[in-house]
Amino acid sequence: MTRVWWERYIGLPFGEGPGEVTCWGLVVAVYGRELSIDLPLYGEISAHDLIRIARAMEKGKDDGWQAVESPQAFDVVLMRAPNGGAAVVHVGVMIDEARLLHVEEASHAVIVPISHWSVARRILGYRRRSQC
Repeated sequence: MTRVWWERYIGLPFGEGPGEVTCWGLVVAVYGRELSIDLPLYGEISAHDLIRIARAMEKGKDDGWQAVESPQAFDVVLMRAPNGGAAVVHVGVMIDEARLLHVEEASHAVIVPISHWSVARRILGYRRRSQC
């Protein structure tokens, strides 16, 4: 039986310690291992740059990320908080056109359909890395 790329990430615990990942850390790990694309870690860029990048991604500006209507594998999913709001506070990565991989403090890394109640109303858009 052939193993699919995303299986190695399921169950990774949320956190910043050894063997743990944050939501952005999971995206960084997937892009690095699966696509050989190095993305910056939060600790490697300034808070000003993080705000600029988040705003650019949210507004669909091409800062290396293009807004897409129909997601596909490896697109980044931009999400708001579970209780609403308009700001992007969470990200995940698509494994195909209908399912995403993400990790939050409340759970280990999981795969859920984009229609699942836990994410469907939170999704603000999808971004594709220009080099992909």
